[in-house]
Amino acid sequence: MFPNTTLLAVENTHNRAGGIVVPQAEVLRLCAAARKHSMATYLDGARLWNASVASGLSPAELAAPFDLVAVAFSKGLGAPAGSLLAGTQAQIRSADIHRRRMGGALRQNGIQAAAALHGLDHHLTRLPEDHAHARAFAERLAAGAPVELDLNTVQTNIVVFHLPAALPFDAQTLTARAREQGVLINAFAARTVRAVTHLDVDGEQCQRAAAALIRLLAN
Repeated sequence: MFPNTTLLAVENTHNRAGGIVVPQAEVLRLCAAARKHSMATYLDGARLWNASVASGLSPAELAAPFDLVAVAFSKGLGAPAGSLLAGTQAQIRSADIHRRRMGGALRQNGIQAAAALHGLDHHLTRLPEDHAHARAFAERLAAGAPVELDLNTVQTNIVVFHLPAALPFDAQTLTARAREQGVLINAFAARTVRAVTHLDVDGEQCQRAAAALIRLLAN
């Protein structure tokens, strides 16, 4: 026997798809189907702010179809840590109990709340810069390196590209050699690599990172 499916989870933006925004029409369709089958719905909105900027829809609009929503302040908003869960009072009470059971109770966390508020007050409006930097990085890499990179997926601040089998090294080797050049990327799979732009890197640094990867891939 298999357990009944009781929860539908949607990640927006979608990390492994390259930071794409899940179309809201598809979200509405999925959530309606979940309700039809008496399933709860959850939005993994760690990058909800990026999805909002890229789609032109407000965070409230993107979150409205879901029963429970999570957002992160340590992604594009630049806080050192911190996430927030939004739902009914009963859901939050239940989540708090489970969090404490798993050792997640945190006291005297006002400094983290202050960092989150600073991100909301000062870093939301600069998220388009991250998106523009990711696009410029991706375009330069796609034009100069023998990689498989679908520019249509570069909608926010994530760039995912693949290394063809003809290249003599895999993703782990590339990430290690890139680190030696001061470029921090990570291997998603054997021949899949991810790069993420954020408030700590500017346009010039993204261009230098692309140039470094092009040199490594050429050699």
